[in-house]
Amino acid sequence: MTFLSELSSKYLEDPKAMKRIAKQEKENKERDARMKYGKRYKDFINKKEETPTRSKKGIRALHKGKWGYMKDKKFTAD
Repeated sequence: MTFLSELSSKYLEDPKAMKRIAKQEKENKERDARMKYGKRYKDFINKKEETPTRSKKGIRALHKGKWGYMKDKKFTAD
């Protein structure tokens, strides 16, 4: 569908049209999530950020051919 800014004001005032636009946006959001996450897309949509993205050790990094963690600009090898 076209962007809301491109729609006529008469169309935007119609409650049925606004309901239809909202329904289409919801369906598109679900379809996008389904394509992105697969069959279990509802788990990813409803999942709350419980775990932090960074570990206590720091961020995973590769330094001089060794894997380890980078924290406070210091590298610690595994």
